[in-house]
Amino acid sequence: MLESDYLSQYTRLIGTLDWEIELPRQWANFFQEKGHSPSCAHDERANQRYRLRTYGALWFENPLPAFPRGIEPIGIYTCDFSRTGCGILASFPLYPGEQVRVVLPTFWTRLTVARARRITRRCYEIGLTLDQRCDPSAEAFDPIGMAV
Repeated sequence: MLESDYLSQYTRLIGTLDWEIELPRQWANFFQEKGHSPSCAHDERANQRYRLRTYGALWFENPLPAFPRGIEPIGIYTCDFSRTGCGILASFPLYPGEQVRVVLPTFWTRLTVARARRITRRCYEIGLTLDQRCDPSAEAFDPIGMAV
């Protein structure tokens, strides 16, 4: 029951968000790419990445003092996941050290921004480290933001 309520809340939330991310033309099949990410030479990642592309909602839980953030969620796309982190796309940069909450269709997470890279004018690739993975719950949709 809780999972179905969580999914319906997620679906309603996703329907209210603006999607301002501009993917590059060469990424036309972005949402079709799934499975293990190939590694490249000199890749020093500790864990294998798995491509999982979906829509998500992001709240800023503990923004940096120099970059105040609103309390409304923003729409993001997920890129990939590993045991210790994930990659997302956002329409503006996030900064290392910012703590965020990401709500996805089957779970939600608390993460810390590790890096950001500009792809297009309105597309930033954000690397995050996992602080906490959470099972579906109403807490995921708390608009106030829960400082960690």
